[in-house]
Amino acid sequence: MSTEIGQLRLTLPPGFERRAHRIGRLVGEALAERTLPAGRLPRVNVGPLKLDARRSNHAIASDLARHIHLAIERQTRNH
Repeated sequence: MSTEIGQLRLTLPPGFERRAHRIGRLVGEALAERTLPAGRLPRVNVGPLKLDARRSNHAIASDLARHIHLAIERQTRNH
């Protein structure tokens, strides 16, 4: 069974405006590589998270995808 994410909205802190589009795309790609639990969740809340602006877009996106994945697993179990 596949998992579909209908909409992904990230709110990044000030200073990430020029990087936001790329980070968002990388988060989507990282999530596509993960095995997510089946189920239907109207919303998944993740944050707030601390981001180090010195890290690469890939590293930030990987961390965000990991936190999103954990939140989906947690909320699927509790739903």
